[in-house]
Amino acid sequence: MTQLLIHVADNNEEVSKETKFGGKPSSPNGALEWPVCKCCKGNMQFLGQLRTPESENMLLLFMCQNDPGSCDEWDPNGGGNAVVVIEDSKLSLVQPPQQGETTRNIRHGVKFVEHENNDYDASRAAWALTNGVSPREVLGQLGGTPAWIQGEETPTCDFCGEAMQFVAQLEQGPDWKTDMNFGGGGCAYVFQCSCNESSAKMLWQC
Repeated sequence: MTQLLIHVADNNEEVSKETKFGGKPSSPNGALEWPVCKCCKGNMQFLGQLRTPESENMLLLFMCQNDPGSCDEWDPNGGGNAVVVIEDSKLSLVQPPQQGETTRNIRHGVKFVEHENNDYDASRAAWALTNGVSPREVLGQLGGTPAWIQGEETPTCDFCGEAMQFVAQLEQGPDWKTDMNFGGGGCAYVFQCSCNESSAKMLWQC
């Protein structure tokens, strides 16, 4: 089975424990050390938050968009993106820094749909065809097996040195005007260490 992330319209700017993309992040008491790009030293852009199954944590996804393409934002170890692991208790909206490209104005919600095919690309295409909608309405998959575009690139944990566990694969979004910038038609891949939940990474391929 493949657990697809299906786009649901959601432009409400409110605190949430659920998987969402765009808008402002939520964090305990609204406190968050906003990630800074190691390449340009500017504030990163908040992409979205992932709620992982059977976990009290959420993954906040960030990527530098101050000078797209020049800050190694595709590299899990390049410092141009970041995954911040937070507890999902006492959440409040975080006020982003005023400097830099820090937020995306359009917020997208998600519903989870299981598809019988284990292959993500096949499941995405089949679900879209069955429902008479664009494949863009599928925002990615949670768990399962990554559908690599350029070949396997599983990152290793900086603490234990072991290969990290696949969490999610993300598409750019339902509308090219509000896409996340994964190189144009690319996908992001999110990983987390199974022995250290605070250790998580993201990369993208196109």
